[in-house]
Amino acid sequence: MPGKTTLDVMLSPAARLLWRAADVVQLELGGRAVLVEGLDPATVRRLFSPRPATADASAGPLDGTDDTSRHSLTSLTEAGYLWPRTDPAVGTGADGDARLAPPQPRLAAELAALTAQHGQRAAELLNARRHCVVAIHGAGRVAAHVAAVLASAGIGRVHLVDADDVRLHQATPGGLGPADEGRRFVTAANAAVQRAAPDTNTTPLPMGERPDLVVLAVDEPVDGDRRGALHARECAHLAVRLGADHGVVGPLVIPGLTSCLQCADLHRRDRDPAWTALAVQLTVARRHGAASDVALATVIAGIAALQALAFLDGGEPAVIEGTLELQLPDWRIRRRSWPVHPDCDCSGGATAQ
Repeated sequence: MPGKTTLDVMLSPAARLLWRAADVVQLELGGRAVLVEGLDPATVRRLFSPRPATADASAGPLDGTDDTSRHSLTSLTEAGYLWPRTDPAVGTGADGDARLAPPQPRLAAELAALTAQHGQRAAELLNARRHCVVAIHGAGRVAAHVAAVLASAGIGRVHLVDADDVRLHQATPGGLGPADEGRRFVTAANAAVQRAAPDTNTTPLPMGERPDLVVLAVDEPVDGDRRGALHARECAHLAVRLGADHGVVGPLVIPGLTSCLQCADLHRRDRDPAWTALAVQLTVARRHGAASDVALATVIAGIAALQALAFLDGGEPAVIEGTLELQLPDWRIRRRSWPVHPDCDCSGGATAQ
C-alpha cells in the first residue's frame, strides 16, 4: 500500500465553505459550487489556517487518510477551490503570500474578484493593469464614468481627450457632476478619475507613444478621419454609444486582425442604402445635447469597462467583431455580430482606412 503524501493546501481567498451536514461541505467559487463529503473538522480547520504546516504544528499538513481523500483535495486544488501554500519567507503579501497582495490597499476587493476567475494568476493580472494605458476619446455621457471605473479597477494610466466644456446633460453618478458644468471637460473628468482612484496617472502619453486601448465614447458615428488615424497608429479601439433608449458597446477593433468600424458601416449600408447620407447627418451635434437615460448610461459604462478589462487582461471580449446592445424597455443584453465586410480593405491583416 503506497505511503502517505504530504498535501498542504488552503482555501482560496475567493472561495466560501458552507456546512450542509456534519460530514458534507459545500465549496463555492464565484458562480461555481461543489459538494464534498468526508472532510473531518480537523481538515477543515487546516484549510482555514493562514500558516503553512511547518509553522502550525497543531494543525499539521493535510496528509489525507487514504488515496480518495488525497485525490479529492488534489482535484479541488486543480479546480481553484484550494490553493497550494507558499513559503512565507519568499512572499510579500498578507501572511507572506504574494498571491494575496493587491498593488494598492483599495484594490483588495478587485483582487478577490479576479481570484474567482483567474485563480492564482489574479495578483499577476492586477499588477499588470498598473502598466496599462487607456485613452478615452469623446465627450459622451459615459466617457468620464468609464474612465473612473477603469481607474478603480487598477488601470495605471487613464487620460481623456476632448476640447469641449462640460454641459449639464453629461452629468452622471460616478462621472461628471452638475457642479462641473462649464469646466473644461478633460479637467473635470480627470478630477472624477482622481476621486475614484487617487493613484491613477491622468496625464497624456508623450508624443509618438500609443495607448493599449482607445475608448471612443461618442454618441454619433465615428468619422473617417478619426478611424483612419487609429488604424494608421495600429491602436486597438472600442466604440461606446448611448442613445435616448438604447446603448451599444463595440465593436472592439484590433487593426489588421479583426473587422473594423468601417466594416460595420458597410454592413449597415447593405441593409439600408441611405445609411451613408444618414451617417453624415448624425455627426451634427444636437442643439440641446444627446438624450440619454441615466440608469442606462450607468449600465453601458459598466459593460464597456468589463469588455475593456477583458481585453487588457488578455482575454477574448465578446465585442471583438460584435456589439453588446441594450434596448429599453427590454432588460436583456443582445450580441450582434459584425464580421469583416468583403468591400473593406481591413481584411486579411491589411490596414483599414
